[in-house]
Amino acid sequence: MKQKLLSSLIIGSTLIAASTAAEAANVYKDDTSNLDIIGRVKTNLNNNDADSTHRASGTARLGVTGNTKVNDHLGVFGYVMYDLAAQETEKVEDRIKIRESWIGFDFKEFGKVSFGRFTDAFYTVTKVTDLFVDYGKYNGVTYWGLSKNDFGGRKDGQVKYQVKYNGFNFNASYQFRQTNKYINYGTGFSFGYIGEVADNSFGILAGYNHYDGYNSKETSGYQANGLFYGANKNEAAVSVFFGDFGAPGVYAAVVYNHGQLQHTYESDGVEAALSYTTPGTDWTFTANYQYAHNNDKKLTRESFKNDKSILKSAWTGEIIYRVTPKFNIYTDLERRYESVIKNESENLATIGLIYNF
Repeated sequence: MKQKLLSSLIIGSTLIAASTAAEAANVYKDDTSNLDIIGRVKTNLNNNDADSTHRASGTARLGVTGNTKVNDHLGVFGYVMYDLAAQETEKVEDRIKIRESWIGFDFKEFGKVSFGRFTDAFYTVTKVTDLFVDYGKYNGVTYWGLSKNDFGGRKDGQVKYQVKYNGFNFNASYQFRQTNKYINYGTGFSFGYIGEVADNSFGILAGYNHYDGYNSKETSGYQANGLFYGANKNEAAVSVFFGDFGAPGVYAAVVYNHGQLQHTYESDGVEAALSYTTPGTDWTFTANYQYAHNNDKKLTRESFKNDKSILKSAWTGEIIYRVTPKFNIYTDLERRYESVIKNESENLATIGLIYNF
C-alpha cells in the first residue's frame, strides 16, 4: 500500500494490482529471473437503501507475475490475475475469471510492449482518481462505461506500448476486433510529465481514445432493449495530481473528460479526489466527487428520454485502517443522485476486510 502512485502510473497496472504486487510472495529469484505469487482475499457487507437489502459477499484475486533478463538491452515478462467469486452461480466458469493477463518485451530505456487483456493507454490519464476499494466509479464519469453498450474497462486482444524519459511518459494501445464487445478496432494514447514538487509527486497527463463499432447486420443497430450496439466512441481527458496515494500526507487529483458514444450520449465530466494518510500510514481518509453533464438529450432508451441535464452525479468517501501492511479494514460510502440513467437518488455503504499477499 505504500507504493507510490508515480510507479503505478508508469507501469500501467491498476492501483489494486500494484498494491498487491508490493506484498507479493516470492517463489523464485536469481540473477536473471523473478517469479512472485500475488493476490488478496476480501469479504464485505453491503447495504443499498434503494432495495433495503444487506448482502454479504466474498471475493479473492490470485495471480502470478514474473520477468526474465535476456541480455542488457532486453527482458521478457508475464502477468496474470484471476478474480474468484465466493458466491454460488449457475455456471462454475462465472466464479473464476481472468481480470488481467499480459506478456511482453522490456526494451529498457526504449520502453515496453505488452500483449493481452488490460486497460488501454487512455486509462493512464483517468486512473489518478480511481482510488476506492469498492465504490467511486459508479460506471464511470471517465473511462468506465456509462451504459451497457459502452466500451470501457479491461478488454482482451490489445497491444500496448509504454515508454518514459526524464519524467515524460508516452503510452499507446491498439484494440483488435472483439465481436462479442461489438468493437471493430480501438486506439488509445496518453502522454504527460511526472516530477516532484516540495518532495511530493506531481503530474499532468492528457489522453484520447477511439473505438470503432463493429458494424454488421446481425450485431449493430438498435436492439430490443433500446440500446444501440456497434456504435463509435470517442473520449479525451486531462488530469492533474499531487502527492502519493497511500503515503503519509495529502494526495489530490482532478480529471476532466469529454466523451461521446454514438446514438447514446455526449458528456462533459469532472472527477476530483482528495485523500490524507496519517504518519505511519495506519489510516487513509479519501473523498471523491464525480459529475457528468448530459449534452445530448436524444438518448435511445425509453427510460433515458427526459429533460434531465445530469448524466451522473455522486459523492464517495472511504476510510482504511491498516492493522498491518497486509491486513486492512475499510468502509466505503456513496451517494448517487438522480440523473438521466437513474430515476431516483440512492445511498450505498459497505464495510469489509482485505488481506493482501
